[in-house]
Amino acid sequence: MQITKLEIQKKNKQRINLYLDDEFYCGLSLETAMKNHLKEGQTVTEDGIKFLITQTERENALSRAVGYISKSQKTKKQVIDYLQKKGYDEETSIFAISKLEEYHFVDDELFAKNYIKYKNKTNGSKKIKIELKQKGVEDELVNCAIQNYASDRDSIENVALKYLKNKERDLKTKQKAYRHLLSRGYGYEDINYALNKIFMESEEDSESWD
Repeated sequence: MQITKLEIQKKNKQRINLYLDDEFYCGLSLETAMKNHLKEGQTVTEDGIKFLITQTERENALSRAVGYISKSQKTKKQVIDYLQKKGYDEETSIFAISKLEEYHFVDDELFAKNYIKYKNKTNGSKKIKIELKQKGVEDELVNCAIQNYASDRDSIENVALKYLKNKERDLKTKQKAYRHLLSRGYGYEDINYALNKIFMESEEDSESWD
């Protein structure tokens, strides 16, 4: 087969149309064409064309992945899922993610640390662990990262006080607060500790005014 024409696409100047034996064959990225020094009159094999198509697919996948992570930090699983939803096969998706990891654009360990740092002010470790697992972060990375941050007891009292603001400090409110804190991923012992402390202080304050 012979390359009879290389034509830059009108709607996308970063892509070219490849003609073999005077017939349109496929579109390729301009980068692929330049890397492989394609030129009109050149003879190519079927395997060679397949290689060029694979190279273009990988470049496209990597470009899409970079655009996806530019909006916010993502995990390895999130990027792979995104690419596969866009129609890229597993091999191409894995190639793209390996490049992103190589450039440190995707780092699950760093993602876990940043996520915990942001979330542990308003959520318990149980909920944070579940959310990180859903995002594809390995348990070992999560457990290691979460040990470096403050315990739930350092944040639960603030969350409870915010919920209880301007509410009557009675049993019904306490039960609702309990359920609210459970939904935030705090453990039973920490919830009991925080609520008992808050309600005990409220009783002491009211007694001091009697």
